[in-house]
Amino acid sequence: MNLPLRIAWRYLKRPTDKLVSAVGLVSVLGLVIGVMALVISMALMTGYRDDLQEKLLAGNAEIFVYSIDGSIDRTPELATRIEAIPGVREASPVVFQQALITSEDHGTGEQVMLKGIDPSRAASSPMLERIVGDRRFSDPEGEPGVSMGVWLARKLAVAPGSAVTVTVPTENSGSVLPQSAAYVVTNVFETGFFEFDSRWIFMPLAEAHALLRTDGRSNLIEIGLDDPEQLDAVLPMVMAVAGESYAVTDWREMNRQLFSLLRIQQLVLFIVIGLIVFVSTFNIVSTLIMTVHEKRKEIGILISMGSERRLIRRIFVYYGVLVGLTGTAAGIFLGVLANWTITEYELISFGPEIAEVYFVSSIPFLTRWTDVAVIAAFAVAVSFLATLVPSARAARISPADAVRYE
Repeated sequence: MNLPLRIAWRYLKRPTDKLVSAVGLVSVLGLVIGVMALVISMALMTGYRDDLQEKLLAGNAEIFVYSIDGSIDRTPELATRIEAIPGVREASPVVFQQALITSEDHGTGEQVMLKGIDPSRAASSPMLERIVGDRRFSDPEGEPGVSMGVWLARKLAVAPGSAVTVTVPTENSGSVLPQSAAYVVTNVFETGFFEFDSRWIFMPLAEAHALLRTDGRSNLIEIGLDDPEQLDAVLPMVMAVAGESYAVTDWREMNRQLFSLLRIQQLVLFIVIGLIVFVSTFNIVSTLIMTVHEKRKEIGILISMGSERRLIRRIFVYYGVLVGLTGTAAGIFLGVLANWTITEYELISFGPEIAEVYFVSSIPFLTRWTDVAVIAAFAVAVSFLATLVPSARAARISPADAVRYE
């Protein structure tokens, strides 16, 4: 350990003045609180964004092919051609339709989004496995089945085995006529994604075709990829196969505004809470100024013994950086510990009113080490800048002035 660093460590470890010691402790605590708040807030935004993205992709797919007029001619053939594209894991026709669902205890019904899917897809998707359930829309008595989210089931006062009626509009000779059918609830799922848990019902694709009278034509093909990172490479090939008759989009484009807003919100949050770290550096400045005043005699002796003024400046730069490193390390440790505790025990969870706003029922606090590195670099850099003025002031002390009143 070089001489300036040894002296700085000694000043930090054993301050002789109680007031300086108290101010130094406050400066460290201020930095700890600021860094801890930054670590937790960044983990909150990262966890929320990643959890939302994961649930969006798990319940849907990376790429979507759809028709402007609402139906895809020769749907199975097009899905087979798309599935042959390198990098495509599956190309699954699905049916979407707004619907009204009623139950015996809820005669007015709830407006929902009906989605018809191939039950076999559940084998490759944990989210769809949870949605479809063990019974795969199959009722022991042979009745057609549907699956719905836990919040929707509570509104309708139904459980597995209950009967519901689904009503949808269908086109018949140019007019829109309602078409209804009775189903048995075969599964009540909870994905943690409020949109699915409160507004969606799922049924077998064949049953959806029969209800909507689509003659086997789907209105969407969902395309899952072997590697989601290859989205940009696969997308042009899907467009080429689909041709100009159909529109092709991906999950990023469909949710661009939402995720752009989340990125902006995370940046603003970093700036706002970063001000706590910035303000805490004023305490470091105060500590250094008081330490310089307290050590005037020692500084004068060092200079009179031939020490360069650059050495004096480095002593107090090291002192401030050590304060910054101590506060930053403690803040990161406490922040990471808080993130783990909140996520492990799901301390942040929402009721239906709040989940409807944030789309999810609980938020994991995901510590991303790149964020931690940026926070640490920011805190240490600010602490270093706080040392420049006091250290320059210490280097300008005259030996005669330093010992004049001693």
